[in-house]
This record gives sequence, structure tokens and C-alpha cells, in this order.
Amino acid sequence: MRTALAIGYSPFALSLWVLCTSCGTGSDSNADTSNDSGASDAGDTTTATTTGLTSAGPTSGSNVATGSPTTGSPTTGVGGGGGPSTTAAASGGPTTGSSAVSSTGAGMTDIGAASGGATSGSTIGGPTTGGGGSGGPGSPGCGSETPLESGTFTIDVDGTERTYILDVPASYDTNQLYRLVFTWHPLGGSAEQVVTGGYYGLKAISDETAIFVSPDGLVGTAAGFEGQGWYNTGGGDIAFLKAMLDHFNQNACIDQDRIFSTGFSFGGMMSNAIGCELADVFRAIAPMSGNLQGSGCKDTSDHPIAYLGIHGDNDTFVTTDSGRLARDLFVERNHCQAQTEPSEPSICVAYTGCDEGYPVRWCEFSGGHVPWSDAAEPVWSFFSQF
Repeated sequence: MRTALAIGYSPFALSLWVLCTSCGTGSDSNADTSNDSGASDAGDTTTATTTGLTSAGPTSGSNVATGSPTTGSPTTGVGGGGGPSTTAAASGGPTTGSSAVSSTGAGMTDIGAASGGATSGSTIGGPTTGGGGSGGPGSPGCGSETPLESGTFTIDVDGTERTYILDVPASYDTNQLYRLVFTWHPLGGSAEQVVTGGYYGLKAISDETAIFVSPDGLVGTAAGFEGQGWYNTGGGDIAFLKAMLDHFNQNACIDQDRIFSTGFSFGGMMSNAIGCELADVFRAIAPMSGNLQGSGCKDTSDHPIAYLGIHGDNDTFVTTDSGRLARDLFVERNHCQAQTEPSEPSICVAYTGCDEGYPVRWCEFSGGHVPWSDAAEPVWSFFSQF
């Protein structure tokens, strides 16, 4: 059972919640914390089955844990999440074997997913690039006669049902390459909440050149609070990510050189975990107010990855220093020098001497553990340069 942490709002906590809601994020208690409930261990290999959800509505009850962040000294370590997040919608039943989608068609507009069909047809002369950047190799889904559509879907990851919301541009062309952007919610947040916030404000400025994904985390406990998050116990959330990647690549025209990740707080931690483990798959990450603790950092590759970090300079929940330590890992990995130079916007700096094509930028705004209100433009600018 999810617990809505709505008891005892202080005026500050309430204003923080309103701000986070407008940014598509949820209340996130101290994420420099341990969590203490067991999560399903999905492992590193999965057999994924996807189904569409036939309900247009959200889950019954609140699926956003609210309340002010906890105070006191943060603890470290990673525990587990609880059972899978479920949506109060009837499923058509998973299809066994290879990944398959049961299309829902209508009914997604109330959660902000773009409707509109995709154009089918075979590829002629190879896919074209969807604006900005030079473009890379296309996925097997280019030219698919049954391309993906927007909606809320479930995918089976080693016996655990996981949920995500997919947003495909209304003008989707099966022969055109698209960016793929993963947007991760904070502790106690939800996929739907990120969608309501316009995928951290990125969709409105993407000019229909990107497919957006907003997954739901598993329920767990951190700092005594229960909520959905990216505990990644046993690599379960990375396994979920790999299952989604495989399904999207098989059924949509994804530019393999332009896959990105961003998120606030626990979502920033998940983005950092992706940078540690999947730098050879993702082109860039943009963690916001994250560190290396909540989702871990399985540093299995020395491959560089473009990095944009955003953090409040007075964050005492996911501490500013812990965010800087995460940044420094990527400064080292990308062989940057310690020196920085001014960047845009003016609160940002760029590290010098980084590997060609793998910049590291750091934006430290005046504030605590809140989303930076001006983050969307710098994040999209950073992603779209590739």
C-alpha cells in the first residue's frame, strides 16, 4: 500500500509541494537515505512482455506521496522497494514470448499523453533524422508497419509487472529517427505526475523530435517514508530500463546515438546510475538534485557520457556536496580538467579539456531541495546539441 504523506504540512512544505507539482515532480523526502523494505530482484537479464492498459483514468487513490522532506542527518546505503506499482486498469493479459504491445488507442489524453497515430510503411533509403544533431544508426523498429503509440503500458520484467507512460509525437513518421528521452520521478512521485508536468518541461520545446518515456518506480521505504522510487535492488530498475529499451528499439525508429535520461532527486539518482552503467547506450544524462546513493553506481564501463548536473547550493536533503561528488565521477570519466569556464545560463560552468563530444557542465542555483524553475531550456539545449 502506498502511503500519502499529507499529514502535518507546514506552509513551507506546502509551497514546496506546489512548486514540485508544477515542475512535474513529487515531494521527495531526504534521498541521502537508506530504505528498508524488500524489492523484487529483477536481475540483469529479462524476458519482457508488454500490455496496454485499457483504463484512461489514474489509479484509485493518490499515487503521489506528499509531505515535507525529513530533517536530520542523512544516512547512506541502499535498501529495497516493495511490490510493483499497479494501475487500476484492466489488462488484456500479457502475451508470452517476445515483447508485444496490446494497443489501447483512446483514453490517454487525461494523463497528458499525446494521441495520434503513426504512419506505417517500409523504409525507403533509410530513416531521416528528426531535427538537430547529425543523427546515428536507426533501431530495428524503423519502417515498422505496427509502430508504437502513446499510452500507459505494463511490461513484465522477470515476473514483476512494471508500468510506464509513453509519449510518441503526433506527427510520428516511421521512417524518421527520433530521440528517446527517459524522465524519472522523485521519491513518492509517479509517472503520471511527470507527464502532467510536461516531462520536466521538455516536451513543449522538443518540436516533436523526441519520444518521451515516464516510468513508475517500485514502492519502498526511505527515511521512514513509503513511496515509489528507484531503489534498484539487485539491479531491478536497470533491468526494467533494459526491457523498455529493447521493446522500443524493436518497435519504434530510435536514433541509437541520441538516447537521454533526466529526473529530479531520486530521478536524478537513477540518471546517475544509468551514466555509471549504460554510458555506452545513453548519449547524455541530466540529473537534477541527485547523487550516487539511492540507485547506486555500478561502474562497469569507463565509456564517457555527456553530463549536465543541476543542484541547489543549499540542499540539505540530497546534499549539495553529494551532488558534487557525483559530478566529479563524470569529470574524471570524461578526462576533464579541474578548471571550469563560464557557460550559459550564467549560473552554469563548463569543465575544460573533456573528451571530444563528452562535455561536463554544472549548474548550481540558489536554493534547497527543489526543482530549478529554469531547468527545461538548459537541459533540452544540452541534449539537442547531439
